[in-house]
Amino acid sequence: MSKNFKLTCLLLSFTLVGLTSCTKDPISDISDEESLVYITNFDKSADFKEYKTFSIVDSVLLVDNNKSQPVLTDIDRDLLEGLIQNMQSLGYTYVSPNANPDVGITASWISNTYLSVTSTPYNSYWGNYYGGYGGGYGGYGYGSPSYYQYSQTTESYWLISMLDFKNPDTTNKTFNVIWNAQIQGFGIDNTQLISKMTSSIFAQSPYLKK
Repeated sequence: MSKNFKLTCLLLSFTLVGLTSCTKDPISDISDEESLVYITNFDKSADFKEYKTFSIVDSVLLVDNNKSQPVLTDIDRDLLEGLIQNMQSLGYTYVSPNANPDVGITASWISNTYLSVTSTPYNSYWGNYYGGYGGGYGGYGYGSPSYYQYSQTTESYWLISMLDFKNPDTTNKTFNVIWNAQIQGFGIDNTQLISKMTSSIFAQSPYLKK
């Protein structure tokens, strides 16, 4: 083996080691901010230019596995304040709920817990593996019971909705949702990211601007 080839192999080894040590793990090294995901939807039939005033709820609705209650923690206050500031920066006027606002803003924290059950049948595996041992025990397989594995997953996210107070559905006596936003990710309960989260959902919805 020539000296040049040895040198090339040595440099290649150092390069591979460097790449391995410096590469960022896409899962374990992701920051709270990098994990945030924003999903926005709107009613395409709505004319947002006709809405001028808005009001907002005084608390956040906590929905936990279909059970709900109003809450107002520090992070909830920061979220509501961020929503007010962003609506005002878009040209809307903040008014009291008693002043007949054109739209209303609601905020909810949705948390759902799911229990998953998976079954791993061992009898067919062990029967096939040991089927030929000792003549297969007269053709009998193994009848061990299936193994069940339980896992619990909790999914949480913010849900922001805009209700059309100006054009209520008088037939069903409801207010139509003309815009909503979901905020998902590891950092949704990080108070330092509330300002970024509230501004991002509106930045992703330029049609709301007056």
